[in-house]
Amino acid sequence: MKKAAAATVAFTIMPRHVFGGQGYTAPSDQLTKGIIGVGGMGRGHITYEGTRLLAVCDVDKNHLKQAIEQAGGNITGYNDFRELIARDDIDIIHIATPPHWHGIIAKTAAEAGKDIWCEKPMTRTIGEGIKVVEAVRDNGCMFRLNTWFRFKD
Repeated sequence: MKKAAAATVAFTIMPRHVFGGQGYTAPSDQLTKGIIGVGGMGRGHITYEGTRLLAVCDVDKNHLKQAIEQAGGNITGYNDFRELIARDDIDIIHIATPPHWHGIIAKTAAEAGKDIWCEKPMTRTIGEGIKVVEAVRDNGCMFRLNTWFRFKD
């Protein structure tokens, strides 16, 4: 008679934070973001709680370098906002560029299925605003216009 082979069971030890629970947020439960425009205003949003920053974008290499350093260096920097928006692992696009870029970036982000947090003003013209609203609606995205400093004590 042949002996049955002994079953081998392998266990993988997972760190506690992977599962979430009291005192921990699982990575799958944490929103990720990229900030486009990291001059003074954009760098002010790096440390916001509740999201994990994965990338920043700016056409000014000095702003980009400062933002990456401020974030601890563990993020990716881009010069072209379209590359940041194209990332599958980013949930929220935070737009902190000069106002004339808000409309095109917001529309592009919505078309990519991203949720959007846009600095004021939303757009320069009513026509641009209509295009952003249509893109957000058509793609099922969330759009937030950042006005909270206006109402803070």
